[in-house]
Amino acid sequence: MNLLSEESSGVRILAARHVSTDKTLPETNNALNTTLLCHNFTLEPDFNSYLTALQPYAWILWSSGLVVLILLWILYAVTLRSALKKWRESSTNIATVLSVYPLVASAAYIAIVVPRATLVAEAIAQEVVMVAMYQFYHLIVAECGGVSQFIRSAADKRLETRVMPCCCWPCCFIPRPQINKRSLSCLRYLVLQIPIIQAVLYVIILVLWAEDMMMYRRALVFIQCFVGVSILSGIWGVIMCVRAAESIGFVFRPRFFALQLVLIIVKLQYSLAKMISDFVTLPCVMSLHPAVLVNLTQNTVTIFEMLLLSIWAWRLYGRKEDKSVNKIQKVVVAVLEEGTGILDVKPSKDGIVNKNFNTVDNKSENKL
Repeated sequence: MNLLSEESSGVRILAARHVSTDKTLPETNNALNTTLLCHNFTLEPDFNSYLTALQPYAWILWSSGLVVLILLWILYAVTLRSALKKWRESSTNIATVLSVYPLVASAAYIAIVVPRATLVAEAIAQEVVMVAMYQFYHLIVAECGGVSQFIRSAADKRLETRVMPCCCWPCCFIPRPQINKRSLSCLRYLVLQIPIIQAVLYVIILVLWAEDMMMYRRALVFIQCFVGVSILSGIWGVIMCVRAAESIGFVFRPRFFALQLVLIIVKLQYSLAKMISDFVTLPCVMSLHPAVLVNLTQNTVTIFEMLLLSIWAWRLYGRKEDKSVNKIQKVVVAVLEEGTGILDVKPSKDGIVNKNFNTVDNKSENKL
């Protein structure tokens, strides 16, 4: 018995940190346990452990993010109110496109507070952007006067198919169809597939993540290929629609770029954050897994990026004058100055100019 007690006196038991230490348990090796906890990629901290690790910075971080989030929703309401004065007939499209910034920031804030919801928040943010892309296509068509007016204004113009991402040499042989109902319908379906396919793929990703982490990590590489093809083809359709609208005098490129930046943030920036935690050896900070700390930093940066983009969107959608309307008015005035007619311009409530022409040409009166 003495021999057995002497041999067992040097034995140590490794216990996880979430197991409360008791007087009956022998001494634990906390340094080794912390290392195992930090570098076990299948483990995500629960809320209580996460809150304990972040102290005393947790409440400061969450309070600052909440203030920015409230500011984003207030800015959204102000921008939407100003935009609806000019685009009341496209209220649904405008409201959906502008809601991207506070919704993406809200998803990032949820991931900051609850780290186990990071993948769900990422799926929500990306789906919001995809739906906004589809609504932006409808906004372009509506602002051009609808499909019929769009086609009449385009006359014999053709779609520019050699745009990003299909602008390199192998794509130079893509035909350029004429702008008609068929080509616009093809653009619509090309953009519509983005939210549908992205939703299906993210459901598969979430199921794999919940079922088996190893299977999720192996399948993610192949699923991302389909995600990339879907997004690039949809962006190609939106860019072609933007170019077609610009050919008849409308300016959409700044507004599309503001929306495109959100897509770059929620897709490219999120992917780079995952690559950092996967391929770079990072130390444990505040007893947190490196991936958790990277996601925390990335989501915090995303909230402030959405604030900057929301301010830019307020400048784009809330300005007093529309460049395309001013451009059309100047062309009309320039044409009439060459003749003998008198232009009477009366702005209406909808922002469309009603023009009454009083002809004072004596020769034309004699002919009539």
